[in-house]
Amino acid sequence: MKREQSDWAYLNDRSGRYWYHLKDGNRIAVDSSDNPRAPQRAIYAIPTNDLVSHPHWISSKDEGIISEVVAVENEKLGVKPELGPGRIADWRTVETNGSRTLVQSVAIPWNFEGLVDGPTEFVDFLPQYSLYPPPENAVVIWRENNGWVVGYSRGKQWAHVQPLGNVDVSSLAGEIELTLMELSAKEIIEKHERTIVWEPDETELLESLTSSSDVPVAFRPRPSPAAPGDWDLEPHEITQRKIEKAKQRRGIWIGILACFFVMLLVAAAFLHIRLLESENRSLEKKIAANREDADRIELAQEQWYTLSPAVDPQRNPIELFHRVSTLLPEKGFRLTEFQYQGYRTLLIEGEGASMANALQIKGALEKAENLTDYEWEIGPPRTKNDLIEFDASGVYKFATQTDQ
Repeated sequence: MKREQSDWAYLNDRSGRYWYHLKDGNRIAVDSSDNPRAPQRAIYAIPTNDLVSHPHWISSKDEGIISEVVAVENEKLGVKPELGPGRIADWRTVETNGSRTLVQSVAIPWNFEGLVDGPTEFVDFLPQYSLYPPPENAVVIWRENNGWVVGYSRGKQWAHVQPLGNVDVSSLAGEIELTLMELSAKEIIEKHERTIVWEPDETELLESLTSSSDVPVAFRPRPSPAAPGDWDLEPHEITQRKIEKAKQRRGIWIGILACFFVMLLVAAAFLHIRLLESENRSLEKKIAANREDADRIELAQEQWYTLSPAVDPQRNPIELFHRVSTLLPEKGFRLTEFQYQGYRTLLIEGEGASMANALQIKGALEKAENLTDYEWEIGPPRTKNDLIEFDASGVYKFATQTDQ
């Protein structure tokens, strides 16, 4: 993946932290008490004191295998990437020789305190030393804040960096010699052609370096930072903050959408109420306009319903009595009562000589084609003395509001 080119870098040297514009070289001092916001597209130069460098040969060219080996080696150093959501370890190829690959891995093995009080919005995180191209086959010495850092190059690539902290100048040469012996034994460093110090001339440091080695020593200004390399690092704290901010943004958007949806529902409900009110007013006007005609029709309807039992065979009491009487058996059963209540309900009571007579009239009522306009409720026949009592009620199915 092609990395977006950054304009600014957040660097540090013996003077402290400052912003550096990678294109025009402008410097802007940083006052940590103001907690300054990062300029647009800025990278964070991770101090070497916050990194652990580990160079080694791996008998493979496959990136997957190299990554697995690097992870194992980092765990030996106490670096466990699974302890947080960030990317606290990465590696770069220094050189390929046959089937072997020389890699330098770097890791952030502890909480990144450098980001607690300062700006935190950066597009990239890189080892600070990687912004400075090294001299060929050299040992390079410089200061970051108050601590000494030593870098070792193989050809024109950094192979290892070593933070030494605020050690005495007289001890630097001894530390460098011990590290060179270890790197040479592992075939990491094959040539040590010069020692370069990216600091102002210091007599005591020069004497210490020249007394322990015949390699030429030169004091030079630290070169300008170059375009960053491809490192994929991000402290856990930064990743966690990004996750939390993303959650907050999602929560805010969900809240905004929920409010908008509620407002939409309220507006829709208000519009619906207004439409219903408009329809009600329209209906009220129609009712008022047709009130006189409706009253005349209602009066005529009531008169018709009043006369309907006299002229409608389905509701004439005499006709209904005739229809019921035609259902009686020729003998063995008689009607004891026939009532027509409210021109709507038929009440029938009778006595039979036997249970068969009572069941016969029950079945006849339920099946009578000329009485299908009535819904029948027939009680079970009852024995009384030597007779079987029978009662039934039928309700006219098409009763009108006037009938009720």
